[in-house]
Amino acid sequence: MIKFLSRLFGTPHRLIQKKAQKSQLTPESNRKRVGKIVFLLSIVLFTVFIFRFVWLITVNRVGGVDLAKMAKENYSTTVTVNAKRGTIYDRNGTPIAIDSSTYTIYAVIDKTQTDANGNPQYVVPDKYDEVANFLNKELNIDKDYAISQLKQKKSQVQFGTQGMKISPSRMTQIEKDAENQKIVGLGFSAQLARSYPQGNFASQFVGFASPQNTNSGGTVLVGSSGLENAYNSVLSGENGEINYQKDPFGRPLPGSTKTIKQTENGKDVYTTIDGPIQSNLENLLDNAAKVSGGQQLSATLMDAHTGEILATSQRPTINANNQNTASKQEYFTWSNLLYQSQFEPGSTMKTFLLASALDSNHVNLNQSFTRTLKVYDVDINDWDWNEYGEFRLPTSVTAAQGFEMSSNVVMSKIEMQMGNSTWNQYLKRLKFGVPTRFGLGGEGFGSLPSSNPVSQIQSAFGQGISATPIQLLRGWTSFANGGEMLEPHVVNKIYDSDNKTAISTSPEVIGKPFSSKSVDTVRDLMVGVNTDPNYGTAYLTKDDAGHSPGPLFLVNGNPMAVKTGTAQIAAPNGGYMTGPQDNMYSAVAMYPPKNPDFIFYMNIKIPTSDWFLGYISDVANNVVAQAEARKSQIEATDTTNYTAGKVTIADYKGKGPGSTSDKLRQELLNPVVIGTGDKVTEQSIASGEEVSANTKILLLTNGDPTMPDTYKWKKDQVEQLAKWYNLKITYKGDGDTVSGQSVSAGQDIKRGQSITINMN
Repeated sequence: MIKFLSRLFGTPHRLIQKKAQKSQLTPESNRKRVGKIVFLLSIVLFTVFIFRFVWLITVNRVGGVDLAKMAKENYSTTVTVNAKRGTIYDRNGTPIAIDSSTYTIYAVIDKTQTDANGNPQYVVPDKYDEVANFLNKELNIDKDYAISQLKQKKSQVQFGTQGMKISPSRMTQIEKDAENQKIVGLGFSAQLARSYPQGNFASQFVGFASPQNTNSGGTVLVGSSGLENAYNSVLSGENGEINYQKDPFGRPLPGSTKTIKQTENGKDVYTTIDGPIQSNLENLLDNAAKVSGGQQLSATLMDAHTGEILATSQRPTINANNQNTASKQEYFTWSNLLYQSQFEPGSTMKTFLLASALDSNHVNLNQSFTRTLKVYDVDINDWDWNEYGEFRLPTSVTAAQGFEMSSNVVMSKIEMQMGNSTWNQYLKRLKFGVPTRFGLGGEGFGSLPSSNPVSQIQSAFGQGISATPIQLLRGWTSFANGGEMLEPHVVNKIYDSDNKTAISTSPEVIGKPFSSKSVDTVRDLMVGVNTDPNYGTAYLTKDDAGHSPGPLFLVNGNPMAVKTGTAQIAAPNGGYMTGPQDNMYSAVAMYPPKNPDFIFYMNIKIPTSDWFLGYISDVANNVVAQAEARKSQIEATDTTNYTAGKVTIADYKGKGPGSTSDKLRQELLNPVVIGTGDKVTEQSIASGEEVSANTKILLLTNGDPTMPDTYKWKKDQVEQLAKWYNLKITYKGDGDTVSGQSVSAGQDIKRGQSITINMN
């Protein structure tokens, strides 16, 4: 016995043996003593075991491992349920980008799959014929093939290509039909995808979304550019969670699923894009790119009275469903040229220069100017001298004629009469150098002219200053609205299908840089650009490329108000490119001229063929004519039955004013940044408040005090500004909204300064 214990328990029992030998006890006494020792050891071991068992039950942890969690995961699990990504629509409700997640049907045939009451949650053999008939009726799956699949010795089976790529709506209907017929054992697996049913349709503007893996091991659609990226949080919604029990092999037990967190589907975004006009623009740009050979083209149509973008596109572009073709196009860019491309705009800037001079009474249209100018050591010449080395038009012209012929010299001399300070004030009123912050993010800032006097003068004809097309279009809205400037919009409604609520935009006035008389006068001269046979740069004097002599920009035979532009392109290593076609050619057109409904802008960068303005006018004429014909549809009131939603204001203090403005635009609110700082320090609406869409919210920054454009502000908003800057406000007039201010927008101000505000 001693030897056995020694082998079993080792050294302790050898000690027992020695002690037993020393004790001189009889074998029977030794056995009793050893038995007592073994009994005591057993009690100790049992006590340790009980203590450890109680410890595990109480603490449920061993070596940092949560035993309760591990045990639970052995028989149940919680998984994420991806929210359905919202659909992007055009203004008419036609889908542009859709969640094209598809489903594959499968049948559970594992006989161990039962519910808690032992009821089968699989397709039982005597139901094979019934299920095969059901699949044949619902999905046209061959009955014999379905039965052969059901007879396989697997846990679950699928039914070939006929059982794949089932749409979400069809899947839902099949589930209902199966439930009505009391068919059990059928299920669906999902495959996430995003598709663009219109194909080549404002591709860089709409952007792209694709499946990405999450940290939890799931898959979700994420926007990578354009609207898809900017409105990703709106479109994505909130994922939900479900819990289900598992069998010993880790397979879900049918009927055991419970919802832990409800899924909130993404909201639908309705853009301002008009589908028929957009499709037409795409075809026209294809042809324009072909005939001009331009490296890059960009074209946009805007509703002049709302600021809504009705159509926009660029070349090169791609079909959004086949992004692989991008690498095959030499000048392709993923950037959106509408708001991410900044360039020197050229002579289209002369519209703003002349309106500023008229508004500030620094020019008489009948004043004569000689067409020669040297500023320091720089000669400023007109296009005829640059192109032919001689004057093709009179050497002395009036201000009006100088505008129509697009004279750099005349515009420069008008700028010199006006003065750099006044011109810069108008550039600030027009918000050049400031992104529109219309909600898409990654927007180009553009730049104001430097303090160099040559750059100041050259900015009069669009050199030495840079802008994006969306900034130019923002400024031109003032020419269509009596001097009032509108903020551009690309989204007009966000719809929450779960709650049946929506928020919608309305026109947003952001300033009045010019008087009505000033812009009306410039528009009249823009008609002359198109109709004057002697000076008009958009008037064709001879037949060219199939065009008859006369105005190039026409809508049903009626001339548009036009300004053409040619700008040099900055070279990578400084200076300007010098090739004969190394220019940015552009034109802005408004129609009708007297009260424009539409503003069209297009540019072509470095064409390979001899330049011809018809490359732009052919697109403009067709697109604007179509827009005029669709005017009633464009202006139609939304009759959708929904409840107006609310927006909850967040805490923006400490955040960047630019990103905050973009975020607020995406919520269809109207942010106004006060000051030039890089952090928001105060906000006019408190965090947590619920407001309606289009509510104005003021954001004070930590920069030096500057005067904002308070045009159309309410008195309480002016009072908020006065409180922040400790201003002394004197009101003139008894109206509800601001009509003027004694300090120009963008000007530096001092705390405690006295300012007069006109109310109307």
